[in-house]
Amino acid sequence: MKVLYKYLSPDLLKVLQDRRLRFTQPGDFNDPFEFRPQIQAAASDQEVRTYVENNFERLVEQELIQYGALVQSIPRQVLKDLLLSQRAKLPELFNMLQPEVLQKLSPALDGLLNHNVGVLCLSEVRDSLLMWGHYTNNHKGFVIGFDSDHPFFSKRRSEHDEFGFLRKVEYQTQRPQVTLSDTSSPVWFQTKSSHWAYEKEWRIVRVLSEATQRIDRSPFPICLFEFPPDAALEIIVGMRADPSTVQAIQSLSAAFPKAGLFNAREVASEYGLKFESFIR
Repeated sequence: MKVLYKYLSPDLLKVLQDRRLRFTQPGDFNDPFEFRPQIQAAASDQEVRTYVENNFERLVEQELIQYGALVQSIPRQVLKDLLLSQRAKLPELFNMLQPEVLQKLSPALDGLLNHNVGVLCLSEVRDSLLMWGHYTNNHKGFVIGFDSDHPFFSKRRSEHDEFGFLRKVEYQTQRPQVTLSDTSSPVWFQTKSSHWAYEKEWRIVRVLSEATQRIDRSPFPICLFEFPPDAALEIIVGMRADPSTVQAIQSLSAAFPKAGLFNAREVASEYGLKFESFIR
């Protein structure tokens, strides 16, 4: 079992109150490269050639139908032979057109992803000064530690489902290169720039139509998924949390039977955090 942590700002106490977590659309992340590998082509050269070989006769027949009146004045077989003579050149022609096709498809693909999928991001670490600063409103919020083995993090709908399970994020310096036909490749969902490596992120992607609650908001709705109380193993209060926040978290933590309650404190001798257990 691995404990994975969610950093939250103090205005998100409703996460504890309602036991609901947001799965965020890729377009609402602070990283503009989320779910956006470099799409080199609509399909690989081999895929294009295989498609042309398997469907060439049908493609020719469809093309001839478009000729209309021209077919009436020229023998159909002559036109068919003319098109067949260009068989070897069609894959190259397709590849020449791909940049224009991809330019039009990319925004549509972004819209499709943002409409249909959301991501819950968790971290292996609970003592990251950067994440406490960035995601908890300067250490004023809190962190929830989750049991990664809990069934909440295993919601695959089938053996081949790419959604509903935890993935460890891979970090690299170059954007991954994919073809549009390979949308099941893990690099779409779990590859990020090495600039983010300090987060040691794990993530789970869910279909937003399965959300417990949807709150309309621009540009993207907030889609919340309810989690069971026994999925939480730790609740950590930030070292700068207001007394009212501390009191609220203490009260709400009673609903989480397996969760230890901790307070983040500064380490005197170094730039670091230590965690002291609350006495309830």
